[in-house]
Order: sequence, then C-alpha cells, then structure tokens
Amino acid sequence: MEVKIATLSDTAQLSVLFHAYRQLSVSLDNDQPEAASKDWIEARIRHQDATFFIAEDAGEMIGFATLYQSFSSVSLQTYWTLNALYVVEKARGLGAGSALLAAVDAYALATHSKGIALETACENVAAQRLYEALGYQENTKYKQYFKKSLDKQS
Repeated sequence: MEVKIATLSDTAQLSVLFHAYRQLSVSLDNDQPEAASKDWIEARIRHQDATFFIAEDAGEMIGFATLYQSFSSVSLQTYWTLNALYVVEKARGLGAGSALLAAVDAYALATHSKGIALETACENVAAQRLYEALGYQENTKYKQYFKKSLDKQS
C-alpha cells in the first residue's frame, strides 16, 4: 500500500471516492453530482487550500484523507483540520485508514503545525476507536456549533 499527496492527475479517480464519501455524510448538503466533487477537488488543489492524501493498493485508489489549514488565535499557531477520511468498504480493516492517518501525522510535523483536529459522527464508533488508538483525544471542554449562512437557508 502506498500513501501519497494527490495531484491534479489524481482528481478523476479521487472524485469517485470523494463523492461516495459525501453520500455517507450525515449532512443534508450532499446532493451535488459527482462532477461537482471533481470540480471541488481540482479547485482546492489549484488554489492550494487543501491537501488530499490518497491510499493506493496495486494501483487502485482505496482511500483518502483531506486536510485544511486552520489557525489558533489562542496559541498563535496553525493546525490542520482533518475534514474527511474515507476507505472503500472492501479495503476496510486492512490498515488503509491507519496508513492515511500516519501520513497526515507526518505532514503535520513537517509543516510545524500545532496538531490535527477532526470530528466524526457520534455513532461512528469504529472511527472513534481508530482515532483514539492513534492518540487522538476527545475534546470534552468545548461544544461545537454551526449556523448556516442566511443566503443558504430555505
């Protein structure tokens, strides 16, 4: 298994996985077509405002992780937000998730960031076990809130 940072040449294959991931989301904002996923990924790579890691096995893309840079006003440091981690169903349990997270950890160290933040669905116990086994700690000091922009509400 190989993990690498995605480039524009990876977007066609990555967009298939990215779209599948979006369909599993608990969000109600996942109704865009697969072509929109490809456009999103290409724009993020071109604008250099996201880093996509891809896991490949025997030349087949089997998973990905998406990082967005964030900033801490309190510590005056940058950190990474792990916005997405996805492994195709047939490859789950084979270590692809752990390999992707190891690459993300190495990237965080290499970029001198404060660390990595992530969120997962409350019912996604398998992901929670993986994160905790790899040293992630649940934040019990803050609650997370979200408000949709007024122009997006219907």
